[in-house]
Amino acid sequence: MFTTHQRPLVGGEQAAGRPGLPLPAALTLSLVETTLPGNGKRLTEGHTEMAVRQAGERPKLGLALWGAVPVQTLAANAALAEQVGFESAWIIDSQLLCREVFVSLTACLMRTERLRIATGVTQPVTRHLSVVAGAAATLHEMAPGRVMMGFGTGFSSLKTIGRPAARIDEVEAFTRALRTLLDGQPVTYDRDVAGEISWLRQPANVPIHYAASGPRMTRSAGAHVDGAILLQGTAPDLVDRGIAWLDQGAAQAGRPAGSVEASCWVPFSLDPDRQKALDQVRARVASALMQANPESFEGNERDVVVALREQYRVGDHAAASASHSAIVPDALVRKFAIAGDADEVREQLQRLSANPRVDRIILNPQIPGPGAMPIDQVIRNFADAVLPHL
Repeated sequence: MFTTHQRPLVGGEQAAGRPGLPLPAALTLSLVETTLPGNGKRLTEGHTEMAVRQAGERPKLGLALWGAVPVQTLAANAALAEQVGFESAWIIDSQLLCREVFVSLTACLMRTERLRIATGVTQPVTRHLSVVAGAAATLHEMAPGRVMMGFGTGFSSLKTIGRPAARIDEVEAFTRALRTLLDGQPVTYDRDVAGEISWLRQPANVPIHYAASGPRMTRSAGAHVDGAILLQGTAPDLVDRGIAWLDQGAAQAGRPAGSVEASCWVPFSLDPDRQKALDQVRARVASALMQANPESFEGNERDVVVALREQYRVGDHAAASASHSAIVPDALVRKFAIAGDADEVREQLQRLSANPRVDRIILNPQIPGPGAMPIDQVIRNFADAVLPHL
């Protein structure tokens, strides 16, 4: 394990998040310089400050990309997403099912100019803290202000190697130490060995987000990091519940409601055939339900989630279709996804966007594969049929 500590600052250095930090010019446009109402404290003391949604703005639009295609294709899809107006791309980390995530992030950054790039998401079990810190700092050096890090407890990346999910407190300790390293400070590893990123001359302001499918992780995001990725459905009551959990965590840490970015991770499918659209996204909804607590559901829905846990084939997690998804009824798909023809997708997106607390919508389309539409065509169809009308 590791512990964090502060070393004395030398030669004019200043610690990240403290008054007077001279931010690099390239970062000043992407960070919000603000204070809390009434007490004058920083918005997120010791945290990278996030540009939360302002009144009248629509949510930012992100796209989940799976490394089920060659890296060159993935990067080309990221470039196309930037071209049509997406704000960010979130690259899946599942080492046996997808191409290597940090290689993929690098390729995406090199093919784009403005698009923000993030892990969507990684975890603290298979990746050593020092390696993640070095990678994040290097990416930030390549493209200041365009890199984000998403973390979770781990699903397919751990199940495929027989490892249990990380504990929430392990994720918290990992990201706390990561932030220390990115601030240019040392941490202590095994055998009391202290280390820092020796080449880092300025803090690397890389926002950290937690993927959250239940109350404990959502509250943890509210208390500890810059944003929450809510994999909790699209129905208004489910979104409101998740944001309430986020606010509870923020309040426990003395942070104001709305100071932590709320991103909704949304299984997505667009097709003129409404039933086909539901079928295309069913596997993605199944993966979301696998990470939910069955006790959060009632009646037949609870039975479906319990049965899904018994039948889910993690090796098909990154497949375009999966036999285990057949048990997910249309009603649950509609609660957890945005799917349908162009009119339905526009209506569903507008409804989700109308929630003033939703800062970003991350569309997670059907994974490429046999029988699936290529992702570049998915992006073009969305740009043609939906984006102009939002």
